[in-house]
Amino acid sequence: MNNLYNLARNGISVAQAAIRVTGDNLTNGMSGTYSRRSLLIGELGGMSTPQGFYGFGARIGGVERAYDAFANTQLRDSLSQYASLIGRMEQLADIDNMLGDEADNVDVSLNKLFKDMATLSGAPEDGPARAAVFTSLEVLANRYNASAKRLTGLEKSTNTQIERSANEINSFTEQLAQLNKQLERLQGNGAPPADLLDQRDALLEGLSEQIGITVTEDQTSGRVTVTLSDGRPLVSGDTAYKLQTSPSDADPNKTIVSYVDANGKASPLDENSITKGRLAGLFKFRNEDLTMARQDLDQIAFMMAHRMNEQNRAGFTPEGKSGDDLFSLPDIKAIANAKNAGNDALDQIKVTDFKKVKSENYDISFDGTDWVVTGADGRNITLEPTLPGTLKFDGIEITLPTPTTAVAGDKFTLNPMAGAAEGIQRQIGNAGEFAASDSATGGPGNNKNLEEMLKIQKEALIGNDTLSAAYASLAGKIGESAREVKAYATSAETDLRTKYDAKQELSGVNMDEERINLDMFGQYYRASAQLLQTANDMFDALLAIR
Repeated sequence: MNNLYNLARNGISVAQAAIRVTGDNLTNGMSGTYSRRSLLIGELGGMSTPQGFYGFGARIGGVERAYDAFANTQLRDSLSQYASLIGRMEQLADIDNMLGDEADNVDVSLNKLFKDMATLSGAPEDGPARAAVFTSLEVLANRYNASAKRLTGLEKSTNTQIERSANEINSFTEQLAQLNKQLERLQGNGAPPADLLDQRDALLEGLSEQIGITVTEDQTSGRVTVTLSDGRPLVSGDTAYKLQTSPSDADPNKTIVSYVDANGKASPLDENSITKGRLAGLFKFRNEDLTMARQDLDQIAFMMAHRMNEQNRAGFTPEGKSGDDLFSLPDIKAIANAKNAGNDALDQIKVTDFKKVKSENYDISFDGTDWVVTGADGRNITLEPTLPGTLKFDGIEITLPTPTTAVAGDKFTLNPMAGAAEGIQRQIGNAGEFAASDSATGGPGNNKNLEEMLKIQKEALIGNDTLSAAYASLAGKIGESAREVKAYATSAETDLRTKYDAKQELSGVNMDEERINLDMFGQYYRASAQLLQTANDMFDALLAIR
């Protein structure tokens, strides 16, 4: 009789536990981070008798968490790839929309200027026609300004997002370190708590969305070690390693991310080696797409301004005065490295031959004796012979400070065309300063210099490209990149969904299955309760015997 009571009591206890686990699955089943739990039911044992073996009923063997390390790794990797593409695509689309705006862009304004010049060429003495050209010069300069300022705004936005991503990475690593500490304290108390492991996996997914990571898991304790792609740890035990953001020494407008080691020493991340996660996409956009767009736009503005200025200076106004510059450009300045020990400023820079000037980032450094110039690809730039105290190369001349305070190791960054689009302005003050004539005595009806000005539209000023072709090339490159990234992102999204579904298939909750389990364990409970009732009835019957 006692064994019958034990069988019923154990059955009820197991059924209650199974219903609790099933209820937990049902109530948490819609969460994307919850892993399915299963009650392990085992035989309690029994006893052999002359009449045979009699079991003692069922027992609870523990609660098992559905988990597949490989599926989770695959999901994190896919998430990193997708986030990288999305981080780049969101910013790239903005440039693409700006450059591709057929109703209002630099090329539209440039063509309008040449159209108005052609109209003026037919009647150089016409006041309204001159006024139209004068206005178009202003509109074109404003369009350059607006486009460049939008790119500058994108740079600031990207810097902000980079800083936000670094902060989120720090938050995730700190939480993981704290979770590791909790799991360590619980080690030895059986299997790690399923809820903590779910938190751990959710944090790892969030971290992988921001940056590519490698995860090593302790199967016994559930603790993880997280490293960057270069092997440096982000989480080791209960220690979290930080990332910090700061302005670049070479360019204060650029935010860089540095890794802080155990000794508190910060070293900048190699941005080219960060290939996964949202941070990678932001780096790639800023360093490639945005840089190309700004340099190309600056180059178009720079070459156009210098060439048109050159031609206008070759002509004469209706009053017989020599023409002046149509456009002004900002002063060329080299950016001093923040770690320079000297106080020199390289701000006396002039263009000697605009056709030789390149849209390139040069490094200018002082070795203690001489100034050395290197190109963006690291090649040494050969300096042209010139007067002492000057550096002359690639169509520009730099007048060095005298006396110099430069110290060995001092560096400067220079792009001669940087800021041209954002800083270009109409220089002439009125329509009469437009030099259409090729002669001081040609009179208001002379259009010979204007005819030469119109030829600029078809000149190959940027490589083999005209101004319009160069702009079309820029818009085409950005558009192609945007389409390519979008296609990759679509494919990555499909892969991410596949990886997520695979993980859910292995560890997620199937609501239909859980409802079946709930009904089954309910029957199990009722059957055990019925067994207990039967045991009570049998006991009552025995007591009724006199």
